[in-house]
Amino acid sequence: MTSFKLFLKRLLLHVIPLLLFLYMNQLEIKGQDTLFNIQPYTIRIDTITKIDTTYVIDTIISTYTYIVTDTLYNSHSDNIENSETDRHTFEGNIGVTLNQLAITHWAAGGESNGSGKITSNFTYKYNRKLFNYVINGIFAYGMSNYTKDKRYEKSEDRCELSMTMSNNNSNNLTFTSIASLKTQFTNGYSYPNDSIPISKFFAPAYLTVSAGYNYNINNIVSIYLSPIAGKMTFVTDQRLADMGSYGVEAGYWNIYNGDSTWVKGKNLLSELGINVLVKYKQNFNNNVSIFSTLNLYNNYMDPNKANRWNIDVDWETGVRFTINKQISAIINIHLIYDDNIKFTITEIVDGTEITKQSPILQFKESLGISFLYKFATN
Repeated sequence: MTSFKLFLKRLLLHVIPLLLFLYMNQLEIKGQDTLFNIQPYTIRIDTITKIDTTYVIDTIISTYTYIVTDTLYNSHSDNIENSETDRHTFEGNIGVTLNQLAITHWAAGGESNGSGKITSNFTYKYNRKLFNYVINGIFAYGMSNYTKDKRYEKSEDRCELSMTMSNNNSNNLTFTSIASLKTQFTNGYSYPNDSIPISKFFAPAYLTVSAGYNYNINNIVSIYLSPIAGKMTFVTDQRLADMGSYGVEAGYWNIYNGDSTWVKGKNLLSELGINVLVKYKQNFNNNVSIFSTLNLYNNYMDPNKANRWNIDVDWETGVRFTINKQISAIINIHLIYDDNIKFTITEIVDGTEITKQSPILQFKESLGISFLYKFATN
């Protein structure tokens, strides 16, 4: 039996009945009593209308663990003897990217500045008879120096790890499971205010666990589709959690019989949805290489039905012009749209200034000269 048929079988036998069970329970509890007793002076009342998403994700992950291991094993039970032996490979690079701007008596204005960043990428591959394991790491940290004001600002901060497990076959279509973790190293600020951080290490941090199918086209384009993907957002800094940053539930004052109690904001936001990951990478004439990664996520179990059509977008594209083995020029563009990340926006409506919190498209572009050292072991 092919891996695709096995996956459909497990999906029909386990996941769909589970979703139906959750839906029926949702209908039963809808409209029950509120979480807090309703009082005339209660500032906020949370009504139980949805099942705890964390419980849903835990259940889905447990079920999917069985589906992944059972599907991967059975899809190769007939041809284990033809599989390759175990093999380890490890490769990566360490690079320094620099760019600089000098201005003196420039009529159009501007400010002299220089920036640099250190990057490190690695890939560890472990090929077994049944499975392929791939662990990727992306680390980057950069600073910008503005000479006029003698100030430094952070320009890059990435700490990303991912693990991919797929069945070992010669087909373009493979059953794949991916777990990824994204966060940052140091505090982030909304410059020029560098006294109050708007982000920290693990505030936020994004953990995504998914399983689905990956289709590879000539090792140039790959398309990954996961119908059930769990996404968890951690905000470990309590001040940011109390503000409701990055989508977690904010803290609030609960007033009961004249007494007020501060309820802390939650440190975790759990989501369940669909994940699509498209990757493109190609070399041209050994001197120019292009890579692009598009990551889409939709939370179809959002308690607010109006938000179920929102799609989180993370799209990064880069072009590398190789000068020699160690030196290259890099252009990088990064776009992010996340409905859970709010920005303060000021608008003028009928002559009145209105300030509100709203998600907006995040954009970052960089161009620099990179000095790269590559390493590899077999």
